[in-house]
Amino acid sequence: MSNKKFIVIGIIVAVVCFTLGFVIAQMSKIGISLGENTFQAGWDAAKQRLADSGFGGATTGMEIKNITGEIQSLNGNIIDLKIHPLEPLADPKLDSRSVAVNSDTKIYELDPKDSVTYQKEMDVYNKKLQEQTKNPSAEFQPLVFPEFFIKKEIQLSDLKVGQQIMVATNKDVKDVQAFNAIEIDLQFVPALSPVAPVAPLAPIAPTE
Repeated sequence: MSNKKFIVIGIIVAVVCFTLGFVIAQMSKIGISLGENTFQAGWDAAKQRLADSGFGGATTGMEIKNITGEIQSLNGNIIDLKIHPLEPLADPKLDSRSVAVNSDTKIYELDPKDSVTYQKEMDVYNKKLQEQTKNPSAEFQPLVFPEFFIKKEIQLSDLKVGQQIMVATNKDVKDVQAFNAIEIDLQFVPALSPVAPVAPLAPIAPTE
């Protein structure tokens, strides 16, 4: 793990500890004991304070309709998905999601385009973009940025445990453990090149 990641994690932990300490101190000042209900209230207040401080994560206050994770198990039409926490203080139970697949769910495998084809599409895109820039008064035509992948439709049975997928839904699922998928994209994982064996060093003759 890089030093930058250690620094970021350290800052988050420090903010959480400070926040909890602040909440507990404020509660003590007004004579509130730390019972079960007051602990939950303090925890909720800490989460809100962390979010307000800017360390709540990029998803704070946003709707989440796309989730990426690793397939843990496949049970009939249900995919058990392991995701990374969306926020530092997210409920750990939400690290595992239950994704239901139905007859309307589209499942695709993402295959990378070859570099020649992609470059041709980029050249066309850039040409159209330049034409619109030179003629701002002309009728506006929305441009679609070329996709690096080709979508190939596959079946649920083609998915395997350990694969990375992105699940799209039609509602906010940030705090929802089980939901239906409208689209599933099997993520492309580049194959690792084999490491060439290193030849042993020739022995060095002793110097006189």
